[in-house]
Amino acid sequence: MKIPSLFQSGISFFVYSNLFLAFCATAYTAKTSLLLYGDNGSLHVNSMVFFATLFLYCLHRINKKESMESEESLEERNGWVTTHKSVFYAFIGISLLFMLIELRYMPIRTWVVFIPVGLLGMGYTFPLILTTKGWKRLRDLYWLKTFWIAFAFCWLTTFLPVVYRESLAAMTKREVLFIFVRSLLFLFAMCIPFDIRDMQFDRMKSVSTLPVRLGAKNSVKVGSLLLLLFIVLVSIQFFYTHLAIRPAIGLFLSSSIGIVLLQLAKNKQPALLFSLLYDGALFTQWLFIWLCIHLA
Repeated sequence: MKIPSLFQSGISFFVYSNLFLAFCATAYTAKTSLLLYGDNGSLHVNSMVFFATLFLYCLHRINKKESMESEESLEERNGWVTTHKSVFYAFIGISLLFMLIELRYMPIRTWVVFIPVGLLGMGYTFPLILTTKGWKRLRDLYWLKTFWIAFAFCWLTTFLPVVYRESLAAMTKREVLFIFVRSLLFLFAMCIPFDIRDMQFDRMKSVSTLPVRLGAKNSVKVGSLLLLLFIVLVSIQFFYTHLAIRPAIGLFLSSSIGIVLLQLAKNKQPALLFSLLYDGALFTQWLFIWLCIHLA
C-alpha cells in the first residue's frame, strides 16, 4: 500500500470513527478550565468527556444507519460506517467501560451535569417522545435538531470541569455563565454547516432544520449573527469583568475563523475535509486561547 493511501486511510479512520470528534470535545472542555483556572483541567474530567462523546456518537451512527435513505447510505462517511460496523461496536463497549471507570473519580454532585446530557443523548438517538404522529426523536421535532446537540455538548463541556472542582453553586457564577452562553452560540453556529450538508436528506425524512426552513444562505446569515453575538459577549466581558486580553484575543480569533468557515459551508466540501474543518473548529478555539496565553 502506498504511503499517501495509508495516510488517508488513517485519517479516515480517525475522523469517521468519531475519535476526532471526541478529541475535539475534549479540547472544548479543556478550554473551560483554561479560561477559568489557567490550566487544561482534570485528566478524569477530560477522559470522561472523551469517552462519553465517543459512546454517544458511535451509538448514534449505528442507530442512524438503520433509518438512512438509500441515497444517504452512498455518502462516503455513511459507507464507512457500513464497512466498519465492528469498529463502532468495539468503541461503544470500550468507551462504556472507561466511562464506568471514570465515574469512580467523579463527585456525586457531577450527576447533576451527567443526567441531562444522558437524557438528551438518548432522546436524540432513539424515538422516546410520544407525539400525535407516533414516537419521535428529539432531532425530529421542529427545527430543534441543532439546538439539542449544542445545548447538551456545551452543558457537559462547560459545567463538568466547574462542578468537578467546585460546588454546584459555581454553575451560576457570572464568568461560568458567560462561557456557557458563548460556547452555545459558537457551537450552534458550527452545527449549521452540518445541517446544510444534510439538507437534502432531512427534507426526504421530513426533519425540520434551519436550512430546510430558511435555505442555506439565510442559515449562514443566522450563524454569522450568532458569532457576532459571541464577539459582543467577549467584548462585554473584557471591558466590564475580568477577562484578560490574551484569552479575549484567542476567542476573537476563533470566532473570526468560524465566520470564514460558515461562508465556506455554502459550497460542497469533500467529506473528510468537511469533518476536519467543522469538528476541528472546537479544537481551534482551545488552540487559539492556549497560544495567546502562553506565547509572547
